[in-house]
Amino acid sequence: MKKLGKWLSRTVLVLLAVLAIAVITCVALIYLKPKISEQKQESTAEVAKSEPQIVAASAKYLFAGTTFWGRRTNIMARASELGVKYPFSQLDSLNRDEYNAWIAGLECPLVEKGGVHNSAEEEKIFKFNCDPDYLPEAKNYFTAFLLGNNHAGNQGKAGLAETRQHLDEYGIQYFGTPKRTAHDTTDPEYPNDDENIDNCGIVVLPMKVSFDDDSAQTYQMPFAFCSAHGVYGVPGQDYLDRMKAYAGIAPTIAMPHMGAEYQAVHDTLRQNLYRKMIDYGVEMVIADHPHWTQDTEAYNGKLIVYSMGNFMFDQTDSKEVSRSAAITVQLELANLAEVDLVAWDALGQQCLLNKADCLEKIQAAKLQRPEYKYEFGFIATTSAGDRITRRASEVEQAELAQRLRWDETMRALGQ
Repeated sequence: MKKLGKWLSRTVLVLLAVLAIAVITCVALIYLKPKISEQKQESTAEVAKSEPQIVAASAKYLFAGTTFWGRRTNIMARASELGVKYPFSQLDSLNRDEYNAWIAGLECPLVEKGGVHNSAEEEKIFKFNCDPDYLPEAKNYFTAFLLGNNHAGNQGKAGLAETRQHLDEYGIQYFGTPKRTAHDTTDPEYPNDDENIDNCGIVVLPMKVSFDDDSAQTYQMPFAFCSAHGVYGVPGQDYLDRMKAYAGIAPTIAMPHMGAEYQAVHDTLRQNLYRKMIDYGVEMVIADHPHWTQDTEAYNGKLIVYSMGNFMFDQTDSKEVSRSAAITVQLELANLAEVDLVAWDALGQQCLLNKADCLEKIQAAKLQRPEYKYEFGFIATTSAGDRITRRASEVEQAELAQRLRWDETMRALGQ
């Protein structure tokens, strides 16, 4: 009995001790739980705070005029030790590294000729061709080419398809179609049946995104680019309607290819048309084709450049045809707080992989449209004498500023 009593006493003591520990633990947990919760919240807040936040998105792009390395430029290049690098050999004078992208109008198809580079046929003015073996060098400078012009189809429908294939191979984007307007009767062999090709297209351009920890990343941002080809005609309402549709979804830039050749000022027909493009929502109109640099204007707070001139071309018989104004565009995202840049970048990455359904992807995402603030400049270029494009002199820069009416236009734009 004594042993049983001792055992019971010990058992009771153990149970009391366990109970006491349990009570103390419960009290401690009740007391400490708020503090633990507060510590977790503070820790979560610190982690969130430590993640870099986007503070700005900006880019600098260069728009170049008529670009072409065929015919006489090709002859000089083949005779030079530089070979296919010849026409590009002084483009670094324009400080390519300062720009996120270059966009230009490619005034020729890209068709393999089996080593025959200078046939009599190619010497004819309406039979342009640019050898695709220049593309490894061209891709070091150009991000995208406009194909909506009166020479992109000079090698026929098959040549136009080959052109797009070569550009895809070298990762150079393109947009636009050389389909004629109903009233344009130039070049009867010109492919007017460029099926299922929109005059507008999505081009993905790199943009610098800055964070509050002083770091930066490159995002891929979709823009819409629209062509409007009509050397002796005027694009129909369907062209303008497509511009309006794209402009409602993404920032849209019009690059028409038209206008009277070898004239120093624009005509009323082009003025009315380009202003209408602005009315339909495009951000700016940057045009070429006349082979001379023409004037600019500000319309409803937007820039119109009537002709940039020959950026890379084989005409050298006068100063006018061997110079151009390359337009520089510095832009910054204005509605940063409203735009999901991560989502836009994801769309841009998808579009680079598959541009076929890019517009549909953007429409389906229903994202807030980016709005940008723009600052403009220009660089005078020349290819006089040797057909090598380079930065022009300060005197030529001043002369082109007068031709462009640049100061007046910039004042009207508030710059």
